Amino acid sequence: MAALLNQDRKKTDVIGIPVDFLAYEDLETRVKGFLADQKKHHIIFVSLCDIVMAKFKRELKSSIERASLVLPTSSYICSGAKFLGRFYIPQKIYTFEFIIKLLGAIENNGKSVYLLGGKQKVLRITESNIKSSFPGLTIVGRCTGFFPKDMEKNIVTAIKKASPALILAGSGLPGKRYWLTRNSPMFNPCISLWVNNAFDIFAGKKAKPPKTASGIFWERVGRFFLNPLRIFNVFVYILYFILLLYYKIRKL
Repeated sequence: MAALLNQDRKKTDVIGIPVDFLAYEDLETRVKGFLADQKKHHIIFVSLCDIVMAKFKRELKSSIERASLVLPTSSYICSGAKFLGRFYIPQKIYTFEFIIKLLGAIENNGKSVYLLGGKQKVLRITESNIKSSFPGLTIVGRCTGFFPKDMEKNIVTAIKKASPALILAGSGLPGKRYWLTRNSPMFNPCISLWVNNAFDIFAGKKAKPPKTASGIFWERVGRFFLNPLRIFNVFVYILYFILLLYYKIRKL
């Protein structure tokens, strides 16, 4: 069954970077396949900046290529796949909504989760909220982020001993998203996922990302005023469109 489920992966590429098509209704089936084959499965979210930077950053590209699911968080990635005439057109994934559905799938399969990251108060509230929302989900351990380097080995050992089905990681990890992939050889078979602000949203410290076009627009306006240097992101968009044209022309 697991082999069949893995063969059903709907993967395409955008500017040479692999991206998955995953409908929310198929997530539980995918999770069952991951849990059944007793392998390590890393899920990674990619923004427009990620897939452009993956052309130049070896570790980022490697982590994307090795991931079991690569899920786009930008509609520009999806429209790029359509522009290139790909068979599978990925759909934009909203990270927090995905995490909720993933935790539900883990709960439905009677499995466990380990929470890693965030500050102590945020992590404590996150654990409490997850327990109340998913009473059938076992939390086998938790550890805050922002830990000193000399604690890292003990944390990795603790996660290995807890042997969770899912490692859900957030802010405060050295190397951020790369911490999971760098330490993956030490873990038992599991699903792993890093989302920087996930625990802050669970704890109510940050609002859930908007889903409407107007909400997304005003969120971006707000982020720009908080950090005007974001104006330089325009060069990422320009490079992306140049790369799209290159791959489109190369295909002709």
